[in-house]
Amino acid sequence: MSERAKGGIVLIYGEEGASEALECMIKGCGFGVERLNRKEELAERFSGDDAVLLLFDFQTEAGDDAAALGLLAELREGCRKPIIAIVDKERTMLRILALNAGADDLLDSECSSLESLARIQAQIRCYHRLVGEEHSHLMKMDDLEVDDKAKLVKVKGNKVKLTPTEYKILHLLMEHPGRVLSNKQIYESIWKMAPIGADNTVAVHIRHIREKIEENPQDPRYLHVVWGQGYKVG
Repeated sequence: MSERAKGGIVLIYGEEGASEALECMIKGCGFGVERLNRKEELAERFSGDDAVLLLFDFQTEAGDDAAALGLLAELREGCRKPIIAIVDKERTMLRILALNAGADDLLDSECSSLESLARIQAQIRCYHRLVGEEHSHLMKMDDLEVDDKAKLVKVKGNKVKLTPTEYKILHLLMEHPGRVLSNKQIYESIWKMAPIGADNTVAVHIRHIREKIEENPQDPRYLHVVWGQGYKVG
């Protein structure tokens, strides 16, 4: 059974795997723990949104190291979440092969529960930082998505073609969801010059943006006019 927790689920592949003390410590840090011993189930769970790390226990693989290494490599190829292999310290070659197959770190029976937990938490932190950096350029509001890295706008997964200026205006508004930006603020930010004729220029671009991103521009879902003040998204 899956024990859901606010920190996500730490999966353990193997019949016995890590010690009960380590499991208790993992749970005490806000993570759930789920043991699996079927590779089909493991692949499905590891790709799920709630799984944050896998402890792959080679100590319970009944000597079939080649099959276990193959499974580890398959999991690594399909997912970037951290994998920690549990391999006895004296099995030097297997430890090397596990790392080469995709394990991010190693544990063994001599590691204390505290050290093991620290290694688990370190790997999860690194993964969360990586994911955060990769998604820092993405801005979403319901079905509207702005990818600043690719300079793409999508609505319900469909690409929307904006001019460079239209993109800059939408990106500016998406950076400040719910905040009303005046014509002057938008003009000075985008055109980098005194806002002479700003009202009409900004209004024309806003109208074009709404025609492209809104299903019904007369009843907008994303880009709103706040009369007498300016524009906002959300």
